[in-house]
Amino acid sequence: MNERITFVSLLDNTNLSKITGYLEGIGQQLCKIPYGKNVEDRIKNDTLPYHFTLFALSIQKEEEFLKFLENFQFEKFKILVESLELVNGAEDSYELRFHIIRNKELVELQKQIAEVFSTKTYIPGEFNFHITIDIRKDLDEIMEIKNVIEKNFVPFELEIDAFGLFEIYPAKLIQKYSAV
Repeated sequence: MNERITFVSLLDNTNLSKITGYLEGIGQQLCKIPYGKNVEDRIKNDTLPYHFTLFALSIQKEEEFLKFLENFQFEKFKILVESLELVNGAEDSYELRFHIIRNKELVELQKQIAEVFSTKTYIPGEFNFHITIDIRKDLDEIMEIKNVIEKNFVPFELEIDAFGLFEIYPAKLIQKYSAV
């Protein structure tokens, strides 16, 4: 059952392949859904493509957010994926992520939304932008995955020219928003 909406980057095939190229040879099913989200089968419901989140809200705000997005505009911009990070997640889990350097475009876009919708998580200038790769409870397993990715990792840029509003989980695209 969908309980949230999330406004995330939509990557074209060229940019998406920059991420998935690092995941080749892992040999394990990856899952990006955090624990504790009322999802019965995390792997089955992990249908959201690799992305970074700009903002997320309760599904009860969907109509209000769609109205807000009628005037949402942005120009194409680039982000720098600087490193790999391992952080503690919900319910004694570990999250493996690509860390994104915060830039003025990300902060300004998030600020536009935060001026209308309150948040305790997506605070402009403070939020840690990232692309989740995998979430699991076994530290040894996630360290194996991290080591495979780190062998060939070098910082890389992604061009952002679209965002999508999704209901989650499983992911259902509600609307796509492209750069002007």
